[in-house]
Amino acid sequence: MSEDHSTKFIRIKDNRITSSEGLLFETKGKLESAKFMSQAYKFFGMNYSKFFKMDGLSKAGFITAELLSEKIKIEKNTGLVFSNSSSSLDTDLRFQESMQDFASPSVFVYTLPNIVLGEISIRHSIQSENVFFITEKFDPELMLDYAEIQLKNLACENVLCAWLNLHNNEYDVFLWHVASLEDLQSQRGQLPKIYATTNE
Repeated sequence: MSEDHSTKFIRIKDNRITSSEGLLFETKGKLESAKFMSQAYKFFGMNYSKFFKMDGLSKAGFITAELLSEKIKIEKNTGLVFSNSSSSLDTDLRFQESMQDFASPSVFVYTLPNIVLGEISIRHSIQSENVFFITEKFDPELMLDYAEIQLKNLACENVLCAWLNLHNNEYDVFLWHVASLEDLQSQRGQLPKIYATTNE
């Protein structure tokens, strides 16, 4: 039986959530990111007590990982390779505003972009390698190069890669699964096309 090399992904952008199989959810009209994530969370019937304490970046990462976990198995040896261009700026600005009255510890804890990796790891009991890159734009080759090193070094058995950007109520999330080294090679050159297509 041949291995299925079709790329499994979840995309969130412009009030829509799509997957490799098609449209999963959309709202009528443009919603600010917090409202959109809350509506999606409720629509899919997710139930996780920490969700409403998370910042926007973590909520977006959480929702995409939850939806992808319905299609692939996320386990303790799944690596995480994420990136974005805005770091945790959205939360940093909220924390700066809160300092004028009372510096909120619950906001401060999210003033690093890699906190989303911890949230996903806790949820799925992941104990593997993870990294969060800050890059100017979506750079799948960087993430695939890093994932390849981790797979070759047996630091993980499969990898979730993501472009996870959120700032000024604009969100652009693209999470995909790398099942193996063979799968990774088949994705080179293919991901920019998938990303561009799902931007339309």
